[in-house]
Amino acid sequence: MRWRVLSRLYTRGVYAWTRRAEEVRERRPREDLRVHATTREVAFACLGLGAGLLGSSWRYLQAEEEETNTFDAYFLSRPATKVSGSVVNIAFSNASRAQGGSGFIIDGKEGLIVTNQHVVESPSSRVWGRGRASKRDGGLTITLQDGRKFQGHVINGDPETDLAIVKLEDLNEVLPQVTLGDSRSIQLGEWVLALGSPLLLKNTVTAGIVSCVERKRGELGIPLSRTDYIQTDAAINVGNSGGPLVNLRGEVIGINTIKALSANNIAFAIPVETAKFVIKQILRHGRVVRPFIGIKMLDLTGSTISALRERDPRFPKVESGVFVPSVTPGSPAETAGFLHGDVIVEFDHRKVSKGQQILDLLGEEVGKRHQVVVVREHGEKKVLYVTSEESMS
Repeated sequence: MRWRVLSRLYTRGVYAWTRRAEEVRERRPREDLRVHATTREVAFACLGLGAGLLGSSWRYLQAEEEETNTFDAYFLSRPATKVSGSVVNIAFSNASRAQGGSGFIIDGKEGLIVTNQHVVESPSSRVWGRGRASKRDGGLTITLQDGRKFQGHVINGDPETDLAIVKLEDLNEVLPQVTLGDSRSIQLGEWVLALGSPLLLKNTVTAGIVSCVERKRGELGIPLSRTDYIQTDAAINVGNSGGPLVNLRGEVIGINTIKALSANNIAFAIPVETAKFVIKQILRHGRVVRPFIGIKMLDLTGSTISALRERDPRFPKVESGVFVPSVTPGSPAETAGFLHGDVIVEFDHRKVSKGQQILDLLGEEVGKRHQVVVVREHGEKKVLYVTSEESMS
């Protein structure tokens, strides 16, 4: 089976949310690590929080009611059985071609499901972050493990973490739901299971270990994202997107999202702590509330600095920092005195050289005052104070 890659090429990696068709092979400059999302018939350019705690030793996991630290024939079967009834297949009702992804029930009474946003991105919309299941697409069809089908709709999604919440319609019963674990306590080498519908093969379970607790988004070439990833060697394929990654307790610790195209057994899941934040925000506010200051950012490297200085000899004499190519009119940054051409070298008393550091320091709190040090032409340093507002994106 062949696949066509539809995403854009980033600085250090190619990430693709795939459609069935011819495969387009793209290579990054130094390494041939090409990554695609694991949902059929959807396209998505990664923009996108999370953290893990890297442990150096194996620890056995004990379930509350049953032992899981003995490697009998059923040590993987027990957590799989516990979770499988809460895993669903998600597809567009009026899709012209077979497509779909996975998800899992977090509230069986209300019929709430977590999945990837690219799974529920409308086929009739090609604008990432704006498309959702619409009347034109016929809404969503949710298929349970036992084959029963429900209609569903998207409450909202978050393109910066690639997560969304779906609600089942006309639900007159209580469905089984998952238990959300703690991705901050996972250990390197820990056993995990990936559940979902790879290649539309429903009720599929694969097993592996945690290969890396906290794979930085920068290592994967995803610029200015808001999540790191759990790396696993459990088989994750097209259609697994949105399905749960679970531990031996049968707790969800991640959401399966992307895999490497050019290598086997390299896949990534969004940490469940990131999902908890997004779930809480969407259910409380109807959207994810994040801070906004109103600047575009460009990481400065040696070659970038040389090119900018060649274009304009007045470019600040810096060796690193974050360049500000533009300031949004009427934004907090403009009010604070940011100018086009500023180079940010400190943010909240910490030296910065990457835009991702500034995003991390901005955090999730809206209305917080931040101290920023910028360098301007002729080496002039300026201390600015900017108060974030709620992002409208």
